[in-house]
Amino acid sequence: MLTPILRAAAASGAALLLVVGLAGAPARADYWVCPPIGDCYVEVEDPGGGGADSPPGAGEGGGSQECTSKGEAVPCWQAGWGHLNPADGCYYIVESPQPPAGDPAWEGREPGDGSVYRQRCYGDPIGDLVWREDPPPGTPGSLSPAQLAARAISELPMRGAQIGISPNPDGAGLVGLPVWLWTAVTPQTWGPVTATASVPGMSVTARGQATRIRWDMGNGQSVVCDNPGTPYSKAKNGASASTTCGFDGYALPSRTQPGGRYTITATTTWEIDWWVAGGGVTGSETVTREATTSIRIDELQVVTG
Repeated sequence: MLTPILRAAAASGAALLLVVGLAGAPARADYWVCPPIGDCYVEVEDPGGGGADSPPGAGEGGGSQECTSKGEAVPCWQAGWGHLNPADGCYYIVESPQPPAGDPAWEGREPGDGSVYRQRCYGDPIGDLVWREDPPPGTPGSLSPAQLAARAISELPMRGAQIGISPNPDGAGLVGLPVWLWTAVTPQTWGPVTATASVPGMSVTARGQATRIRWDMGNGQSVVCDNPGTPYSKAKNGASASTTCGFDGYALPSRTQPGGRYTITATTTWEIDWWVAGGGVTGSETVTREATTSIRIDELQVVTG
């Protein structure tokens, strides 16, 4: 069977190839998107099907969904090239048949211990044979960047506020007096914190930074501060209100509350950014962490003579 090989220069951007049937038969035509990283070679052996390496729906066209490589949009899958590894911008496909035992591509391992893939980078139509114990990122069975990012995020040492309030919880405050609110500023309570998760061929780093704390005061009122607050000092601050994070004061004493105290809940919002090392894949998400304390509020007793 004749195997026409079509070639298009793609050095200046993605190229489109119109692939027709064998011997010029107009039975079927496909548009193949070439990666914008060099020359593109497309081999057509069977114009009627996608093949074992084809993703769902590949029989209707040359690529699957879009990925990003070197800042350019490229197919996540290319017929004959395999799947894009977002970490290095190369395409990987299981070499078929696998090299025999003793071939240098196995790097001293036995066939069946992992697999040998053909790696094509930057438009190289031939590529290199490389061994991988696990499927390279981007290929079926591998972790996606988002899945690896979730692993990195789970390792971030983020916690709720290390709460400081005045009046001191060991004593009692008075109705109408201001309440100071703050957290001790540590990497774990305010950030930044980073963590990295890796698999062969891909590494993802996540960075977390606290951006605000919502203080629910236990009486239906709340305060939102976009800073960690300022610790109270009796010598410096006296009976003044906090200029960074505080509550104007309780209108009623806490004697009717459970345990005779108002429960204060501090909910810290953490903004997380993550990125693939050496690649253009990034993401972000928001998580929260909580901490609680309580305070007793008494009425001011007026004594008359």
